Amino acid sequence: MSQLRTQIYSLAYGGDGVGKVDGKVCFVKGALPGEDVVFNPVKETASYIKGDLARVDEPSPDRVEPKCPHYGVCGGCQLQHVSYEKELFYKKAQAEELVRRLAGIKQFICGEIVASPAPYNYRGNVTMHKGDTGYGYYARDGRTVIKIANCAIADEHINDELSLLDAGGRNDRMTLKVDHNGHVWSSIRPGERFFVDRYRDVNMTFSPHVFSQCNRYISGEIAETLDNWIGEVRDDAVLFDVYCGIGFFSFLIKQKFSARIGIDSERVSIDCAKTTVRDLGFPGAKFYRGIVEEKFPGLFEKNMAGENVVLIDPPRKGVKKEFIEWIAASSGVGRMFYMSCDPATLARDIKVVVSGGAWKLGRSVIFDMFPRTGHIEMLIEFVR
Repeated sequence: MSQLRTQIYSLAYGGDGVGKVDGKVCFVKGALPGEDVVFNPVKETASYIKGDLARVDEPSPDRVEPKCPHYGVCGGCQLQHVSYEKELFYKKAQAEELVRRLAGIKQFICGEIVASPAPYNYRGNVTMHKGDTGYGYYARDGRTVIKIANCAIADEHINDELSLLDAGGRNDRMTLKVDHNGHVWSSIRPGERFFVDRYRDVNMTFSPHVFSQCNRYISGEIAETLDNWIGEVRDDAVLFDVYCGIGFFSFLIKQKFSARIGIDSERVSIDCAKTTVRDLGFPGAKFYRGIVEEKFPGLFEKNMAGENVVLIDPPRKGVKKEFIEWIAASSGVGRMFYMSCDPATLARDIKVVVSGGAWKLGRSVIFDMFPRTGHIEMLIEFVR
């Protein structure tokens, strides 16, 4: 296909510039609102065209020079070419538009967006894949591995480790995580299955083999926000941490719950949580492994008390419809908070919860957990 020209009028969720050619919507990687661009079409359907930026004839004043030499080829970042201030503006607008359109809440406005203190060198964990020339990240095609010896968004201690990786290593992939002391832990080194890290003066057990939050600065902000939103609780209150992972927020929320019940499907995550309970002597905290959608209803019925607070922090795909319907319909659930790294699936689940009539949307906030990428982290409150 020959090159096309368009003027970009908005930025789509994920980071593509949006324009039109002969009435058909175009998504152009690397383009910004207000720019006149020429692009190379790479895919065309009956309803849209996708393309790669070829030339910018009128650059946006918000355009900046990307910090990473791999930017545009590596698939990790999508927004290094826009100023950080404007990145926050676009992310808030994208999240609001998704909730309005997919959840059907036409007047939705998010409370605020919390910036990361460090838009670069913030990632406390990375997963590297082995390619022909060494370890790196997947390119934009999702298949080719780009060798990376220094990542602009990774913690500098991790970058020190990346520069030493052996291109002839036997492992197809590895995960590296850095703790509060700057020590880097690896999923492929013997004896590094578990380690202790510190957040908000709490020592917790982590593992390079399971999920954990990638931005130390923002993770603490989320925990503090949850503290403020939950406020004072009754003496018999119970916190239910659904998709709890290593129990990160269960341990960081400071309210005096009589019990904290966590559930997750990952065995190593639950091993971490149970180790933290043992090491801290954390009263009333219990963690269970199992398929969340199958096991949580029974756990809830068994452990519910006079006041029951439910925190839902699912994977990117969100929550199964039948499960979120069950939670919304349960009369025992008094308060509910939902944290998501995908506002599209969040909006879908919001629609399910509020459509039953028992709940409405309360407070909301966006946390920039993933600066310079198209990803958005969002916390919302449901109110009866």
